[in-house]
Amino acid sequence: MNRPPSVPDARGTEQTAYTRNGSDSVDALSSGLATSDGGFVYSSNHLTATAPATPSNTEASSTPDNSFSSSRQQLSLMQSAQAPSRSGLDLTVPISVDPLSFMASNNRHLLQYFMHNASQALATHSLVHREVCEVIIPMAVANPALLHATLALAAIHLNSFMSNSDHRPRDEGSDVVAHLTTTSIAHLRRELQQPVGGSPGPQLATIRTLFLCEAISGSPTLSTWRSHFLGAKALFSSMERQKDIREFQKDASLPFLRRWYNITEALVALTPEGLEEDMQGSLGPRSLGDPSDTPICIDAYTGCTDDLAKALREIGALAWERRRATRPPNQPSKLSEADFLRKADGLEILINRMIIRDRSGTAISNVPEPHGLSLKQFEEFLLCNEAYQHTALIHIHRQIRLLSSDSSLVQDCVKRIIDCVSRIKPAATLSPLTLLTTPLFTAGCEARGSDRTKITLLLKEMYNHLHLPNMKQALEVLEDFWLASADGKTSWESFSSTLTLSSH
Repeated sequence: MNRPPSVPDARGTEQTAYTRNGSDSVDALSSGLATSDGGFVYSSNHLTATAPATPSNTEASSTPDNSFSSSRQQLSLMQSAQAPSRSGLDLTVPISVDPLSFMASNNRHLLQYFMHNASQALATHSLVHREVCEVIIPMAVANPALLHATLALAAIHLNSFMSNSDHRPRDEGSDVVAHLTTTSIAHLRRELQQPVGGSPGPQLATIRTLFLCEAISGSPTLSTWRSHFLGAKALFSSMERQKDIREFQKDASLPFLRRWYNITEALVALTPEGLEEDMQGSLGPRSLGDPSDTPICIDAYTGCTDDLAKALREIGALAWERRRATRPPNQPSKLSEADFLRKADGLEILINRMIIRDRSGTAISNVPEPHGLSLKQFEEFLLCNEAYQHTALIHIHRQIRLLSSDSSLVQDCVKRIIDCVSRIKPAATLSPLTLLTTPLFTAGCEARGSDRTKITLLLKEMYNHLHLPNMKQALEVLEDFWLASADGKTSWESFSSTLTLSSH
């Protein structure tokens, strides 16, 4: 989730494949559908078929061919030919089978690029990279929606990597991404409208991958990434309502996908739009999670401890309530001013206790031997975790306590985030740096003087190593804000509100 909380990692080039629902989105969500102003409909009733919509022109151009089924038939015939004959004759056919023969050569190259390049830039550790490939690649080969989403993610990273060269026109790269995402969404819509039963793992993996396409692409459009998040929320909620949930839990991909959802939900809660109102007071899909008495550990996939992710969600919910009470039309809040300050105190104490605990070395990683972290790697994950802890403190001070940006409490957090990120060794792959755009952006919104220069250098260095477009976009947004606020009269709140409006 590498994206500023006020400008979530999002873009929306594939909106032509979405169904427009406009003001019906809230009603749709409450009735089991999750939508956004971008409009794609995700059915939370995963096992109940709904009437399929009339395919659009975009869908028609993306209709799946029979290559998936035909390749399986060819493989079956080859296996039969290689089986021992009942007559005792050796009918072994000396032929090698390419499991990706159904794919066009350019798509095969993109899939290889994803496995060896893009996925490593997005992974924090070799075990995380292996887990992603073991979960995603087998499902992608068998699922057109997930395959095209994975290819789109690879194409986004490849385009960024080649953006300073003359090998490929930029418009051509964008067209490839738009076609792949549109095709993925068309396939996904069919799967959700005409479900065949079984685990929703492939659909959730597709939604996660489409979300990541939005997250790293660098475009400021906000509506599409949110519809993907709500789609994942709807599918997880549908799982909770199933009577035999243990059947779903047999799917080995679901724990991984749930970890993605939980950290995503926490970071979405920190955005200006926050979570949907009906999600503010519930644990949502985390009720499917691990028992509460498990040891505190830093998740190598998310880069922070599980209890920090839950705290971020609570901070986001309280900040959302504060905004509702203080901004027009000033809706009545259930909390008084004293309540807000008391809860802010409690959250600050909680985060500071986490910082003290984790600096003492009592936290553990969830990376098992023999792929365990070296001492240096574990220190870098602790620094990543602490950067998010100080991000949480900034939100408490600015969004709940309503302290000014130049408050010493806020500026101390800014400096600590810069220090944490600076101490992580730059790397082109397999580094916690891939997770640190959000803390740096949060710090940048409050930074003053030389701290802005330090954040600029860090984001540039991260982008030059990892080639994730959202890092470049985050810096561009910060530089625009710093220029707009040079008169000392423009706050981040007012600037971000105009940015949010222009992105819809």
